[in-house]
Amino acid sequence: MKGVKCTNCASVFYPKRDCCPKCKSTKLDETEMGDSAVLITHTELWAVPKGISQMPLVLGIVQFDNGARVLGQLTAKEVKIGMHLKPVWAVVRKIQEKEVYGFKFEPV
Repeated sequence: MKGVKCTNCASVFYPKRDCCPKCKSTKLDETEMGDSAVLITHTELWAVPKGISQMPLVLGIVQFDNGARVLGQLTAKEVKIGMHLKPVWAVVRKIQEKEVYGFKFEPV
């Protein structure tokens, strides 16, 4: 999983943007997010968008070692704040029968 690091203030974020959300600099470099994150918070959604088959859809905010926080789907059946997760490339939904891929987070 690759994110972006601001060369001006060293903030790391995902997904990519045209400028740093912290200092507004446009001097950005691609960086590896790492393969380990910690769950900060989560929620379960029972009213989900069309094309999502996971019920309930569990969304969480994870924090990587570099400080970046990322929102994503969780694959774990049981979730607990502080659990260690890793990003995995997987189908996140289907749109008109086409699979849409993105990052999900699964337990380490």
